[in-house]
Amino acid sequence: MKEMIDLKDFTPTEIIIYNYLIAHPNETLKSSIRQLAMVIHVSSASIIRCIKKMGYDSFYEFKFDLKQQKLVLQTKKLSTNYETEIIDLTGEFFNRPLLQQYSNELAAFKKLISNTNNVLFFGIGTSGVLAQYGARQFANFGVNSVYNSDPFYPLPQEVRHDTDQIAIMLSVSGETHEIVDRAISLKGEGFHIISVTDNNYSTLAKVSEINFSYNVKPEVIKKTLNITTQAPVIFILELLARNIGQR
Repeated sequence: MKEMIDLKDFTPTEIIIYNYLIAHPNETLKSSIRQLAMVIHVSSASIIRCIKKMGYDSFYEFKFDLKQQKLVLQTKKLSTNYETEIIDLTGEFFNRPLLQQYSNELAAFKKLISNTNNVLFFGIGTSGVLAQYGARQFANFGVNSVYNSDPFYPLPQEVRHDTDQIAIMLSVSGETHEIVDRAISLKGEGFHIISVTDNNYSTLAKVSEINFSYNVKPEVIKKTLNITTQAPVIFILELLARNIGQR
């Protein structure tokens, strides 16, 4: 599309045509000039006059330029990689030998879960939502599970006073102060701490008895919003839940 088009010499009808052509590029590319005239309720001659004032010699030249501009926009859109990035990120994760990667952690988890029937899930933000999901998955397999997404919410007495309990802590960075502090507090109360983090060198991972790290590209937008894919977390939670079913 030619830039800096001066509309001062356009008639009211030509401005209507111009606005339609700009706002409906897909329809314009698919239509003949006669079809456009019927849709816009103008004559074919009016469309030709408008296109020439826009700097094109013919309707064909205009449509060719419009198509090229559309290709440029599509290329720019793809360059942001948002449409394909999630496939690349999850594909890279699921192409790993995951059962082999997590074999030691799974063995340790099975040993712990065989001695307890109470599991506390904890996370904040998106991880809090997934904590609820994890608790539901465990409950599906007969484990008494609760979740908490409020770091200041007191533990129920029956949870606090039970023994051999597991706390599964979810955190992408593994450095969120509230998560780390709650993990340390629960550990002091006799909980076995299992963490699911993006890496195994975070503070949360280090204070955990068992850590499942998924190691995918961390992503943060608007400085504070963590949009790192959580597909691996869902996989890990379901993997653990299904291993409960094999007790």
